[in-house]
Amino acid sequence: MQLKNLQKQHQDSQWRLEKLQTQQQERAQQLEKLQQHLQAQEAELPPDLDPAHLILEVVPEKLDQALQEITEQIEKLQRASRRTQKKIEDLEPVNMLALKEYEQTQIRLGELSEKLSTLEQERLEVLARIERFTTRRFQEFKKAFDAVNENFQKIFATLSDGDGYLQLDDPTDPFAGGLNLVAHPKGKPVQRLSSMSGGEKSLTALSFIFSLQRYRPSPFYAFDEVDMFLDGANVERLSKMIKQQAAQAQFLVVSLRRPMIEASQRTIGVTQARGAYTQVLGIQL
Repeated sequence: MQLKNLQKQHQDSQWRLEKLQTQQQERAQQLEKLQQHLQAQEAELPPDLDPAHLILEVVPEKLDQALQEITEQIEKLQRASRRTQKKIEDLEPVNMLALKEYEQTQIRLGELSEKLSTLEQERLEVLARIERFTTRRFQEFKKAFDAVNENFQKIFATLSDGDGYLQLDDPTDPFAGGLNLVAHPKGKPVQRLSSMSGGEKSLTALSFIFSLQRYRPSPFYAFDEVDMFLDGANVERLSKMIKQQAAQAQFLVVSLRRPMIEASQRTIGVTQARGAYTQVLGIQL
């Protein structure tokens, strides 16, 4: 960039120098013509007339002064031109292809700047979409959570004669934390799932599964001895709940408890035969 500026200054100095040199030549020609004209006039004057008193002498003096000023300006420009040339020489060796590379780089910079502007606009659009998606996701989760929580409270009350609810670790940002099942079985203090007995855990977990089923049913469910830790009264409540929920989905239940077997629509018995084999039996109750 410095070389380019110096070259421009050098070109300007050369142009001004050429212009002044042209003016100097023109003034010299005018001076020569005036001197010739003056000599012609002197030849026509009477011999007794002193030409030193002619007013025409003023014109050559002014021309001489103008020529002197032009000469001084030319010398000044020549000195400036030499200084500029010296600066250019001090910068050598210079890669003259750098100017072409600089122009190509400027063009490339313009293209990249345009692409950057496009990417910035696309980035803003993506951020806006993410914001809309995040808001929509939170709204849909809150809607599902409230519905499942309401179902859980009703179903848990039916299965255990107690009350329970769902609790988020961080209600303002539910995706940053977990979900807790808080239950209050009949006759017992409020407990979290981790501090319950086996039967209480089974009822609480089943209440949560049924709550999800009511909100968004699945085609079928498979339960493997989920009544193992329940007493007779709770097994009856669970069998009634499964029979009620069977109107929306199919339930495959593995159980050894009589209330569960009696509540089923179809019962298949599996027993141990001779040796290491099992035998499937149809049971009609």
